[in-house]
Amino acid sequence: MYVDEAHPAPAAGRRGRAVEDTYTVLRERIIAGDYRPGVSLSQVRLAEELAVSRTPLREALRRLEAEHLVVSAANRGVVVAPLALRDVEDSYAIRLLVEPALLSATVQDVTDDDVTAMATALVEMKRTSVSPRQFQLAHWDFHRVILGRFPTGVRELIETQLTTIDRHQRMYFEKPAAVDDLTDVDEMLLDAVRRRDAACAARLLEFHLLDTALGLIASVEPEHDFHSLPIALAGAGIRTGELANLRNGGAVPVEWDSTGAPATAFPALTTTNLYTGRGSTGRLGTTPT
Repeated sequence: MYVDEAHPAPAAGRRGRAVEDTYTVLRERIIAGDYRPGVSLSQVRLAEELAVSRTPLREALRRLEAEHLVVSAANRGVVVAPLALRDVEDSYAIRLLVEPALLSATVQDVTDDDVTAMATALVEMKRTSVSPRQFQLAHWDFHRVILGRFPTGVRELIETQLTTIDRHQRMYFEKPAAVDDLTDVDEMLLDAVRRRDAACAARLLEFHLLDTALGLIASVEPEHDFHSLPIALAGAGIRTGELANLRNGGAVPVEWDSTGAPATAFPALTTTNLYTGRGSTGRLGTTPT
């Protein structure tokens, strides 16, 4: 759940929604980086600023702690949770194993209205004046159309992973190259969904998730030692080159087992972090030489 970019305090006179409004404002401020990791959240100060009593504030903080966005620290009260890249890697590993397979299974259920909603979100992503947070919200809107076709339990599982990823991803979207890469791949994904091409859509989503995971993690911690992601890749029948290449700003080659979309149906792709075919530089839609 999200609020406006300005992250205003809850409106006065809405006592019945005090917990929900307080939770929403605090969650957005944490994700947007207004409250940095490790910052202590004074309940006295927050109650005064947000014009709420301590009871709804404590309930809102409990909800945030359940999402691992805040933690209770001895002698410090409630503090903003640290950013744990291992958790982010695990979340992307789960998404990589789950989402492409379910997209392939449900793409025939996608409606014309769904395609229109995805196209609308893509237009928002392409706006030159969009902020990193606005881009992120539009990007979530794009993918949540697809999630809307998944079974409820699976959708809730993926939403939990999105919460884990949220804070890291916002900062990653401050990089213009990352924004360009994601927008280009999402545009190709939209085309595959529009054609109801299950195999191509699933493979594009695999590429997209892997590309974002590698870029996001390497941008925060270039020396990161990957664990769960290689296991997920093996389970999905995906092979990559040495992920250590990312430490020096290089890209990583990726290829799939023979099952899935045939080579003639899947375009050559190159982003900042990942490429199919030969070479390690160039732009999406071209195979570098």
